[in-house]
Amino acid sequence: MKKCFLLVAIVLVSACTDDKAAHFAVGAASSAAVTHYTGSRLAGCGTALALGVAKEAYDKNQGARFDPQDVGATTAGCVVTLAF
Repeated sequence: MKKCFLLVAIVLVSACTDDKAAHFAVGAASSAAVTHYTGSRLAGCGTALALGVAKEAYDKNQGARFDPQDVGATTAGCVVTLAF
C-alpha cells in the first residue's frame, strides 16, 4: 500500500507544471497516506503543513524566498482527503 501512495504522489507531481498545483498534489498524497496509516485526519493535515513549511525553509536556505502561499497550497491538499 505504501508503494501505491508513493506512485500516486509521483504521478501527480510529475503531471503538475504549476508550482502551486505540485504543492497541492503533494499535500493531498501525503495527507492521504498519513491518514490511512494513523487513522487521524489531524495527523494527515499536520503532515501536509509540516512538509509545506519544510520545503519552503529548504528553498529559503537555497537562496529563494519563503512563499507562504506555497505552504497554503500544500496544506490545502489535505482538504481533498477530508472529503473522502
